[in-house]
Amino acid sequence: MANLPVFETVPSTTVTCPKCLRDIEPPLDAGAHAVDATCLHCRTELVLETFPRLTAADSLPLSSGLGHHAQEGEAVCHFYPELQAETVCEECGCFLSRKAAVEWGERTLCMPCLHQLRETKSDDAFSAKRSLHDNVALALVVFLLPLSLFTGPLAIFQLIRHRRTPGSLIPRSRFRWWLALTVAIAATAGWLILIILWIVMIIEAAAN
Repeated sequence: MANLPVFETVPSTTVTCPKCLRDIEPPLDAGAHAVDATCLHCRTELVLETFPRLTAADSLPLSSGLGHHAQEGEAVCHFYPELQAETVCEECGCFLSRKAAVEWGERTLCMPCLHQLRETKSDDAFSAKRSLHDNVALALVVFLLPLSLFTGPLAIFQLIRHRRTPGSLIPRSRFRWWLALTVAIAATAGWLILIILWIVMIIEAAAN
């Protein structure tokens, strides 16, 4: 048998005849070596070389922790075609298996959409990091105490402006927000009292 077409099979349950381009079933028990075969459609004699990966999809269990193995005629996962589609991405609508689906908050997403929401669209609900405005305000007053005449009002503005902005990625109380607001108000009020007393002293000195 000379000049027979030889090709390696890819991870699939069928191979394509190089002459008539129709699918044929490969010999799954051939092992990792070349075997003779004949196309059932055009009767072309072939030499097939199969590998264990060829039957890997068929060896998957019907159900596992990563999802169900798809049967013929069932909708399949967009990212893992060998797995059955069990849900859809709420952002782009593609079919997802249990392995490909990501639960984030109350939404089901695929990984590309999650990346887009976090990195491109900068959606607050999907952000990878957040600014802790209460920490910033507290630092403005405490670490810049000599300048708190200016940083105190700035800290108050920062706290009030971002009072409804989502805070830490992990749940925590608003104790630090109230602490920062109290310290900022106290520092600002202290400076106002000192300025008023200084003005009063100047007026009294001028009167005498």
